[in-house]
Amino acid sequence: MLSFNRDGVTSSSLSASNMTTRTSGSTLLACVGRGLLAAGLPTDSAGNAFVQVGVAHTYTLWPNSGTALYACAQARGMAGHAVTVAKPKVTDETTLTVVEITDGGSVSDAQWREVLSGQPLTSASVTTTGPALLVAWWWGDAGVDLDKTAVPDNGFTVIDSVLASGALVQCAVAVRQVSAAGSYNVTWTSTPQQGAQLWLAAVQAA
Repeated sequence: MLSFNRDGVTSSSLSASNMTTRTSGSTLLACVGRGLLAAGLPTDSAGNAFVQVGVAHTYTLWPNSGTALYACAQARGMAGHAVTVAKPKVTDETTLTVVEITDGGSVSDAQWREVLSGQPLTSASVTTTGPALLVAWWWGDAGVDLDKTAVPDNGFTVIDSVLASGALVQCAVAVRQVSAAGSYNVTWTSTPQQGAQLWLAAVQAA
């Protein structure tokens, strides 16, 4: 699920809403891109508690902006489930993505890397000890002109994206199920040429 506000949309928060999630046992991942990077964990309508994975990171080109990743294991779910993040500046551009892993488990490894324009947009690698669901996020750093594209390799499938032109935090989310222990990464191809922040998380059963 992906939700976004363009710059100038007035709201104190942003929600990914109307999701139908499992009553119990899922893992939720929430990755957020903000025009004004700020602290503050997501909240949700089911009373779950999220924890931050790693630390938030600013963009080299946009030092006031950045991304952060959060997780909730053994989450409670419901029809009409909503995950919400606060907007410290009510007109700020913000993008929120939420991925439910219905097989449960926990984040066994998560890595972040920023790649600047002109270099291959290859994520850092995550290592698994067995089967896992891999979730990758591409947060491009291009300006407001032109629609964008973002295509992953290595067997990843895009499940959500916002790639339109204009003042917004662009993002693409992709997943891959792996069946064995190993080290995995993903390389994105995007237009126009640009850099990106790249998150990659592995969720494994206990």
